[in-house]
Amino acid sequence: MNKESALTYEFKAPAWLPENLRRRLKATGRLEYLGRFSEADRAVMRKRRPMPVSSWAEKHRVITMGALPGPWHNLTTPYLAGIMDAAGYDSVRTIILCKSPQIGGSETAHNFIGYCIDRDPGPALYIFPDQDTARENSQDRIIPMLQSSDRLRTYLTGTDDDLASIRIRLKHMPIYMAWARSAARLANKPIRYLIFDEIDKYPDTAGKKEADPISLGEKRCQTYRAMGKEKIWKISSPTMESGPIWQALTKEAEIIFDYWVKCPFCDESLLMEFDGIKWPRDDKGEHPDPERLETRKLAWYQCPRCEARWSDEHRNKAVRNGGWRSRVEDAPGRREKLSLFGYLRKHRPGKIGFQCPSWISPFVSLSEPAAAFLKARRDKSKLRDFMNGYKAEPWVDYQVERTEDAILALRDDRPRGLVPGGGIITGLTAAVDTQDDGFYYEIRAWAYGLTQESWQIREGFAPTFAALEQILFADQYPDAQGNAYIVHLAVIDAMGHRTAEVYDWTRLHRGRILPLKGEQRMNQPFAYSTLDCYPGTNKPIPGGLRLLRGNVTYYKNDLSGKLQIAPADPGAWHLHSETSRDWATQMTAEYLDEKGLWECPQGKANHAWDVSVYNLIAADVLGIKYWAKLGIKGQEPSESRPKTIRSRRW
Repeated sequence: MNKESALTYEFKAPAWLPENLRRRLKATGRLEYLGRFSEADRAVMRKRRPMPVSSWAEKHRVITMGALPGPWHNLTTPYLAGIMDAAGYDSVRTIILCKSPQIGGSETAHNFIGYCIDRDPGPALYIFPDQDTARENSQDRIIPMLQSSDRLRTYLTGTDDDLASIRIRLKHMPIYMAWARSAARLANKPIRYLIFDEIDKYPDTAGKKEADPISLGEKRCQTYRAMGKEKIWKISSPTMESGPIWQALTKEAEIIFDYWVKCPFCDESLLMEFDGIKWPRDDKGEHPDPERLETRKLAWYQCPRCEARWSDEHRNKAVRNGGWRSRVEDAPGRREKLSLFGYLRKHRPGKIGFQCPSWISPFVSLSEPAAAFLKARRDKSKLRDFMNGYKAEPWVDYQVERTEDAILALRDDRPRGLVPGGGIITGLTAAVDTQDDGFYYEIRAWAYGLTQESWQIREGFAPTFAALEQILFADQYPDAQGNAYIVHLAVIDAMGHRTAEVYDWTRLHRGRILPLKGEQRMNQPFAYSTLDCYPGTNKPIPGGLRLLRGNVTYYKNDLSGKLQIAPADPGAWHLHSETSRDWATQMTAEYLDEKGLWECPQGKANHAWDVSVYNLIAADVLGIKYWAKLGIKGQEPSESRPKTIRSRRW
């Protein structure tokens, strides 16, 4: 096209044209415009061959911040290419990306905006959680994206004022920055391209008298929505089920896509799930230290078909050969899940969602989510990080309100004091909660195996140490076949007003009972400390004493989960038939606070809950789940010759 260019319109004269132009149009049958077009005008009007967003990014995008600066390569994060291209599909109006960190989600949106600047311009608006984040993203990512690309740089005006941190003015379109706490920044702008970034960090409202920032932002697209030309991105790591990104993914998206990879050994297509990540264990089945697991990258992914072990490099290859598939089957009765663009062509959805866990990212070693999971087993507060930051799933507080009736439903038909028969019991433990006027206690039997299924045998209150000695060390507990069991190990709460008394009493029964101190936060489930003096004094403890320290947060989380297991299922927490409602009430006393720690309301008794937790600690100290079955060559004791199950060394 020459600089002196003519545009000819073959149409009838509309009524709104000036009279002189109407006469010319009537005489000639056409209306000509002679004028100059700028380089930007001609670039916009020039007819171009269609190009996917991902291809445009490889040709024109340059990364200026990140682990791999330089030209954009789709092979680095192949799962992002499909998201970008789907955003450019004509029917798609909203793209919802629920992701873990280090996936590259924000860069995907930047690539899309760069594509639109070059090939389909329109006013754009980024909305960030706060003002500082908005300014930082503008200065550190968006403006450098424009300046570093040969193609995008041609759209800059050359005026410094047009590169302000909260508004970028290009030759043919503006890019605005806003933040969720400012209603003013979200108003009075017709917007075609809208990017909500990290929406789960937004406040509930944009101001005291305003609606939520997402609703305010979406109203800016009404003009372009009427023409079917708006594009809205919602990007965030999830937090809670009620959070905006999870609500958008599960309630708003018409279809959700998952990324399927291809095994580099057997070519099987599969959806990578956390259960496929494995790590080595020692001879006793114990898990490795999480820090060592992550540092030495000991984890691998195991193909469910050929059982090949994938290293991080194999995982990267599997991801490069993968693609997005619809989460639901194409039609009732058919198991086929359509590919991303197969689904878009067939169903033409307007709102689509993607879920990206961390283990498909080349920037995340397989050992990282494995280590995060092991840390979460010790500390419930870290479980939130594992769910949000690695699985890209919301935190669901697994605490189910424990009711008295639900606890009493765990009772079986045994009378108090009877051990389950059939040779399933490996040993007994006891736990004691120390009070100023006596001791609450519980004795539990444990089944063979790793499920730690257990049965309440006896519980109650002992007023003196002598009564407690009779219950724990003198009495025996039979099963229906006449086999008698004794307590292998007892633990007693040593904190409170009677610490010195408890220390002296446990010294008399070394090897059979341990003083216990419960701690809310520890790096491991339990540990030992050596005591040389009585608390608060320089008076030595004869022979010293070993104090057991237990991570009560870890074990209370474990107990909370066990109480939800049905009595017929492995790992259940059984009660005998005479368990009282008062005992059940005490089992419901504690609750989790916002910090993930267990609290007991003032005035509520929780002795039953405490001794149940202490019994879990005692079972772990004994390593009772690893004990081999008793008897000769796997045979159970004869009913005609009752046997006393003696204490083992621990």
